[in-house]
Amino acid sequence: MYCTSVEMYGNLTNHSSTELRTKHDFNLVTSTWPESAVILTAVFMIIVDVTIIIGNAFVIGAVAKIDARKTMANNQAVISLAVADLLVGLLVMPCAIDSVIAGKWRCGHLWGKMNAFGNFSFCISSTMHLALLSVDRYIAISRPLIYSSMVTRKRAQVICLVLWIYSTAWALPPLFGVTSYECFIPYIGKCLEEDWLYSEGTVLFTASVVSGTYGVAVLVMGFAYAKIYVEISKQAERLSFIVKQLKTNSHSGEIIRTHASAKKGALTVLTVIGSYMACWSPFCLLLFGQMAYGKTTGGPTADIITMFIGFANSACNPIIYSIRYRAFRETVKRMFASKRHRIHSSFSR
Repeated sequence: MYCTSVEMYGNLTNHSSTELRTKHDFNLVTSTWPESAVILTAVFMIIVDVTIIIGNAFVIGAVAKIDARKTMANNQAVISLAVADLLVGLLVMPCAIDSVIAGKWRCGHLWGKMNAFGNFSFCISSTMHLALLSVDRYIAISRPLIYSSMVTRKRAQVICLVLWIYSTAWALPPLFGVTSYECFIPYIGKCLEEDWLYSEGTVLFTASVVSGTYGVAVLVMGFAYAKIYVEISKQAERLSFIVKQLKTNSHSGEIIRTHASAKKGALTVLTVIGSYMACWSPFCLLLFGQMAYGKTTGGPTADIITMFIGFANSACNPIIYSIRYRAFRETVKRMFASKRHRIHSSFSR
């Protein structure tokens, strides 16, 4: 009996160690790529990562300065969004870049879990904040007279906190074994068959996480911008009539500028949402396809390329703000000038 127990224990230990090796000691698909393709991919990702870190740091600094002067509640959402994107660049992408270069995950099992948790949480938070910004623009355009009383700084902060809690909640189930992070994040390890759609919990989580994040965000943003389009069209007609009535009135110019400013804000957020759709739709649609036809749908190269394209979305918003907002550009220039002045002063002492 003792020998049998030892034998059973040995088999169980061997099975567990074999499973661990199978799951974590794997070669990333980039290990099969030509060296030139790996170098180009790594260079692209490094450029994206540097842009994410520098760009979003400036967004946080610049918008905080603008917010301090104007006390704009919606800027709380912009800052919170930039924090989520900045964390992607600081905590998620460096080891992802290393895995591309090395052809395997080298940052350790524990950091693999933490990296995946952050990947889920930060990327979902970014998505939810974009949905919030679309709703904010709808309220600003459809209810301009009561917008400032509806969207207060305090309410904006509370809603941002709720979105972070919501995002973190989606990142927790794989940590407790409902499924595995490897089935969603291809650069940290191998997705085992038993972890992908082989249990009711896994099926429910996979369908829910894609629908409850990407799906909900797309529906909210689509609905909000359909309503914004209708509202802007109505306002344009009313504005045309009012301007005709107030041709010689000084208030007509102010009315036109107010409408143009609201329209520009809506178009800027629409551009941000468009970049999100372009970057994250391939990854999410691939997940839907893999749910229907199996995890091997598209192949490992499609898995990793679509995720890296998704990462690039975190670099898009600072670029869009710098193009669309003169106030943002001027604030960043002042921050650069102030930094140069301090450096020059320290050397001249």
